[in-house]
Amino acid sequence: MTTTRSLALILACVFAFSRHGHAQCVDMVATLDDGQLMQSRIALIDRATPAEQIRILAYIFEIDQTGGLLLRHLVDAARRGVPVKLLIDGIGPEPHYPFEDELIVALHEVAPGVELRIFHPRSDVVELSHRMHDKLFLVGDTAVIGSTSIWDESFRNWLSERDLMVSGDARQDASSLHAMYQHFALFWNSPQVVRPEPEKFLQVASPYRVSQGHATLDPVRIRYWRERLQAPLDGAARATDLAATDTPAASDTPNDPAWTPIACERLRYVHDWPDKRSPGTLQDMLDAFDTAQHEILIINPYLILVPELREALERKRREGVHVILVSASLASITQEFPAVGRAYANDLPGLVNAGIEVREYADRENRMMHAKLVLIDGHRYYLGSFNFDSLSARLNTENGLWIDIPEDGLDPLQDSVAYFLRNSSSVSDANGRLLADPDARCRAVGCGGAWRWVTVLIRGFL
Repeated sequence: MTTTRSLALILACVFAFSRHGHAQCVDMVATLDDGQLMQSRIALIDRATPAEQIRILAYIFEIDQTGGLLLRHLVDAARRGVPVKLLIDGIGPEPHYPFEDELIVALHEVAPGVELRIFHPRSDVVELSHRMHDKLFLVGDTAVIGSTSIWDESFRNWLSERDLMVSGDARQDASSLHAMYQHFALFWNSPQVVRPEPEKFLQVASPYRVSQGHATLDPVRIRYWRERLQAPLDGAARATDLAATDTPAASDTPNDPAWTPIACERLRYVHDWPDKRSPGTLQDMLDAFDTAQHEILIINPYLILVPELREALERKRREGVHVILVSASLASITQEFPAVGRAYANDLPGLVNAGIEVREYADRENRMMHAKLVLIDGHRYYLGSFNFDSLSARLNTENGLWIDIPEDGLDPLQDSVAYFLRNSSSVSDANGRLLADPDARCRAVGCGGAWRWVTVLIRGFL
């Protein structure tokens, strides 16, 4: 990564001084495909110095092979003196926090430099539907944003993701890095966040542990996590873990992304407030659609449009704007949750009748598409966490980056768009008629029967 980044930095400096003879703010952007997701993050963590910071917002941080490996590298960084702050959404496999209590205690003992906070723990029933869906991975002067959560589904070739790596000077107000650090601080210090207190865990009875036959915490589990967090990471172990985690042939140079310098004025980082106040990312998306003159392309796994989004797209279609929606396949959506598949199938006739081109993604590996991209008029991109459903529009906090590519500029995302279009097919024929009946398709993949009626009742929560 260092060589290519150095060359890109030279280009960025030339670019910054070339137009007006004085310095302007320039960030560097690189697309990460599925084969670069893990190794790029580990490289950032391992090169971090005590003078830098590691700041992570994670919707999912599962302690499976992926999350366990990343946490192990974060522990190493903290023990080198690198400040690490990890903020995780409260939904997870455990009854109170997304990490089990014994892991939190062991993490506090082994690496007290890792600070952990939780956004709306699951025990906060009132806010159960309000999730932090943001995805932000900040290390020093570099960030990773996009669609990827920290779990095996994203890193072991089960989902097709797309992330961006962004590098800049966070000390410059105009840099997107500055906005990202502000975003992290806003959430880290918000009243929606709680700090687990591991120093008290051993003194407090845990109802979950009582159900497992322990009066308090399980000392065997604490010892297990302590040993796992301190296990050596030698070169062979790193190579084995990385090979098992990343897509084998997705990239020839997984640690060497292609950097593109872009003027900061052409980048705009967006995010919601922790309390999901208006105007937020939904209004930002609607405002962007209003500017479209020729084409709107949306690549998103969940196309269950709230009325405002659907009305905006249909209005632009009536104005002559070509609207293309690329969805995950009905089969993959239904496999995740049948009601989501049913809601999407219910909407298909109306979308196609409105003149909107709907396509579904399918690749040779049978992965579900999970990337979240928007392209307006061929030059204005969005990449981030926003889904085109009620959860992102109404309940969950989201984040992303808008990129306006100059007419003669390099386009870091054109290959990604081409890939998803190439691996998708239209659900309608040249005359705008559906190729297959949505009801019949649902019956075939598992969203038929009772799901037709259940979905009507719960659509607002999908």
